[in-house]
Amino acid sequence: MSWIITGREAGPADPYIGNVSLLLHGDGANGSTTIIDSSSNVQSVTVVGDAQISTAIADPFGNTTGVIAFDGVGDGLLGPNDVSYQFGTEDFTVEFWVYMNSISSDYTFVCRAVSGAFDLFIQYRPSLSQALRVNTGTGYSPYVFDWLPLVNTWHHVAVTRAGENLRGFVDGTQIGSTASDTGNIIANVPISIGYNNEAGSQYLNGYIDDLRITKGIARYTANFTPPTAPFPDI
Repeated sequence: MSWIITGREAGPADPYIGNVSLLLHGDGANGSTTIIDSSSNVQSVTVVGDAQISTAIADPFGNTTGVIAFDGVGDGLLGPNDVSYQFGTEDFTVEFWVYMNSISSDYTFVCRAVSGAFDLFIQYRPSLSQALRVNTGTGYSPYVFDWLPLVNTWHHVAVTRAGENLRGFVDGTQIGSTASDTGNIIANVPISIGYNNEAGSQYLNGYIDDLRITKGIARYTANFTPPTAPFPDI
């Protein structure tokens, strides 16, 4: 196994780094609105509203190198319309750490939407009796995985598809049952983080760290140990 030094701490190299569509560490100076994509795509990420880097709290690994802060009022991140998010019916992994200041409102974590339909949509929905809600493919019904998060706590959230098997994981443990999914994720729409850009709603009140989207690979198909260090860039 090869190892790298990221400037934060050492960790194993990622064998699937070439499949990574987006990698947001959220590192930087406190208050900065420069959000860097550390994937090989080096995509442009635009700050919406007051979204910014914060060093006011430690990340999930105890570092104070920065996390992405959202105040729940009109802010988020907006990325480009890019083929690296068009998974088709292939395998994929979307994962991130999230820290919620409140769990009383609906929050969107990742969204690709068009004309009221959701091509890829991952959100927390207390209005659905506490759930992680996932859409894959325009026109497909959502999948609902029971989840009651803790407030003011870092949770690692992962959604994976392997073949036609869609799974949700929180802190390394699968939540709910494996769903049968054949959604075709192909819409030509931008990606938003921390809010539903299509509807202009469901703004996250909290923080996101180390968001990684991997095309063509289901990184987790069974319970696993959550990451203990930031994701590597190579």
